[in-house]
Amino acid sequence: MKSKAHQNAPAKSIETEVKIELADLPKVRDRLVRLGFRIQTPRAFEDNWIFDYPDRSLASRRQLLRVRSFGDRAWITLKTPSRHSTRYKIRQELETELGDAQVVRQLMENLGFETSFRYQKYRTVLEPEKPSGKKLTVTLDETPIGNFLEIEGSARDILALSAKLGYKPADFIQDSYWQLFQKRRPRSSGTSMIFRE
Repeated sequence: MKSKAHQNAPAKSIETEVKIELADLPKVRDRLVRLGFRIQTPRAFEDNWIFDYPDRSLASRRQLLRVRSFGDRAWITLKTPSRHSTRYKIRQELETELGDAQVVRQLMENLGFETSFRYQKYRTVLEPEKPSGKKLTVTLDETPIGNFLEIEGSARDILALSAKLGYKPADFIQDSYWQLFQKRRPRSSGTSMIFRE
């Protein structure tokens, strides 16, 4: 989820998260507010570039290298292969904030990396008004292939919050947006999941 990317997060962490597809995003947002969540980052446009070597060796090792811009800030992230879980996506994340995302993208290309996938979304970040020690972050993502809720925190907290929202583990999605794009548009030869003007 990387919602921690929108704050001063530790450079190295293990993230546990799930996605849930939403039929009614405003209804879920209102329900979260009633459950004591507040909007930590208002709805903002986010642009993401996934980089890889020409031989796609990072993808073959199930690693993800991403440059993300969100509002007027940007981050570079490396994610390691997901650990085995039937419910959650669990993986190590190395991340740091950048200056100019466009300069970093040019730097990556000059180093021999290529953009393997680009995706966009509008993201709203929410957090509990009264945090309980452990970090729990929720994001509402509006994408070209649908709207999604992402919950990041401990497995116990994810399960508890999703139940309060009316969802079951059967609703959990572990796929990345790239994987979802491939499943939703299997005939597409494009490498971009972006909004069309």
